[in-house]
Amino acid sequence: MNKTLLKLMAVITALVLSVVMIVTISYAWTTLSTAPIAEGIQISIGGGNTIMVAPNLVKNVNGEIYCYPGFFEDTLNFSRYDEYDYLDTLANLTPVSTSDGINWFIPEYYDILDTDVLNGTASVGTLKPISEFTVDSYLEYANIPNTNINNGYYIFLDFWVVSPASNCTLRVSSGDDGGSYLLELMSPVIKADGSFTLNQPKENVAASARVGFLVNPDYVTDETMLYYQQSYAYSEQYKKLRGTYGSQGEKLYSDSYRFTIYEPNGDVHPDGTDGTYTITSPLGLDGDNIVYTDICDRLTVQLQNRWNTSADVGISLEEVFHTAIAGKNINSEQEAKNELYNKYLQGNYAPYVTRGDFIVNSGDLYTYYSGGNIVDEHELNAVNKGGATESTYIVSLEKNVPQRIRMFVWIEGQDPDCTVVEATDFALGIELAGSNQEVYE
Repeated sequence: MNKTLLKLMAVITALVLSVVMIVTISYAWTTLSTAPIAEGIQISIGGGNTIMVAPNLVKNVNGEIYCYPGFFEDTLNFSRYDEYDYLDTLANLTPVSTSDGINWFIPEYYDILDTDVLNGTASVGTLKPISEFTVDSYLEYANIPNTNINNGYYIFLDFWVVSPASNCTLRVSSGDDGGSYLLELMSPVIKADGSFTLNQPKENVAASARVGFLVNPDYVTDETMLYYQQSYAYSEQYKKLRGTYGSQGEKLYSDSYRFTIYEPNGDVHPDGTDGTYTITSPLGLDGDNIVYTDICDRLTVQLQNRWNTSADVGISLEEVFHTAIAGKNINSEQEAKNELYNKYLQGNYAPYVTRGDFIVNSGDLYTYYSGGNIVDEHELNAVNKGGATESTYIVSLEKNVPQRIRMFVWIEGQDPDCTVVEATDFALGIELAGSNQEVYE
């Protein structure tokens, strides 16, 4: 029996048993379906008025890898640096889970040769218990090229931040100009008369995507500073560096690391129940056991981000689209898409995005939910909102000491909105704000 037929059988079986799956598992991980495309992902980071950001430069000396910052600027668009070219050729993102950014949990599905399938207690294509998930502690399933096929993938990349003015705590912010957002790209569609329009995305990805920031605050003590001083990007105002991380294939230990999770579009649900928030429990390790984890103290939640439409204040993406293709010989939807996003906007999406507010204190979501892990619309409206989550921070920065940060992007399988999705592209913007405000409990 060929693989295509097996997959088809698996999908049919999964659909037939969907009711059973709702009863037996907490979350609806995507099973044997198409997935969000990471190819050409647009990621940009801004530091507002207080933070400077730089790409991560790598030097290989006799097999030893040394990492240090490039030039610090107020914005960083990864598509403009050769060091991040791998982002253009990644495999599809598929659901995984993590609560610490070190241990990643890759789903396992029943296949036709599993004992439980053969004895009739499980069906092909359904999700196995979390105790049977694969634990990835070596970044084995990260940054996989699009030539590979497997159960789960996620992205990571490194960059540097520095606070030139003072010591501060670093947070994700809604921002004034760039801001933080994650949105699926609107897709050009050819209408019956041959003209083009833009279709609103279904928001499957936006509803279940996560961004994580892994931070090691230790000073770099090897020869890295020497190689940094010899690099074209060296600035003499920086006398020391913070942040050491292993390469792929090396295991990290969680004692000295801090991991913060940014959940954009927390009140977006493709099933139509927008306006509520569902608390999720990503997977973690308790000894050797895989368990559901409370991340209240490491979570920052943002409400819905939206593309500006014709009814919004300012310029809509639809208007920009027609400007981009005007007078061009565009013969396909893919050509129109490339003309808008790659040639015209070149990753500068922020002016056409309305960004959602942040929940000021993540603990409020855990305190006031009405039951069933649901914060209803009335309760969510009553929770304090602002430009950042004050109860959660990424790292405490020391003035003029560059800090290396490892950022992850993934689809969280433990999010109830993580259902079967269609292939799509998305854009991610992160605004990092420095503040003297203390973290409160």
